[in-house]
Amino acid sequence: MAEIVLGYFLEDIAHAEFLQALIKRIATEQNIPRIALRHELRNVTGGAGTALSELRAFVRDIQSQAYAFDLLVVAIDSNCYNYVERRNQIQHIIGQSRYPGSVIFAIPDPHIERWYLEDARALQQVLQSDVLPQVPAYKCERDLYKQALRQALQEAGVIALLGGAEYGGDIAKAIDLYKLGKVDTAFKHFIDSLREALRPFKSSPEN
Repeated sequence: MAEIVLGYFLEDIAHAEFLQALIKRIATEQNIPRIALRHELRNVTGGAGTALSELRAFVRDIQSQAYAFDLLVVAIDSNCYNYVERRNQIQHIIGQSRYPGSVIFAIPDPHIERWYLEDARALQQVLQSDVLPQVPAYKCERDLYKQALRQALQEAGVIALLGGAEYGGDIAKAIDLYKLGKVDTAFKHFIDSLREALRPFKSSPEN
């Protein structure tokens, strides 16, 4: 199978750890070998503003280059925008170029930490904790989900220097995708668009 190159423009490492593992998981479901995936992280720090700035520079430069990723992944928290507003903001940036590749959007609403927390039993399993983490009801409040994740880590007796991001890959492997899709529309949008984008690369079982 030919190599599949994925480019990432992300807010921070919490997005990177979670999304790379989740994409590998979905690729496996599609009979795409993980070794066929090459991940190029173009931005993983600096928050939404930096990620969007780097994305603008990329789509501006791509107009004079032949190179494009097979799949471009843009992950920006909705914060206190809604999903559609944030998606439209990203699409406007992409639309300023004639970008030839596929693009998918991961727009956690309101923050990526909610995706870490929503399957409480999966998080409990990953942290090997006796305490079931508490998941706050949806609310667009600054640091609400970060604080809830910190609390879950503390209750599990875990010292997480990256605020829990170091567990993002394991959480992405353990979560119930169907369950999260039922309770989180933004997550379902991402999973559905990811599966659709990977379908052209799908291998037949005998391959």
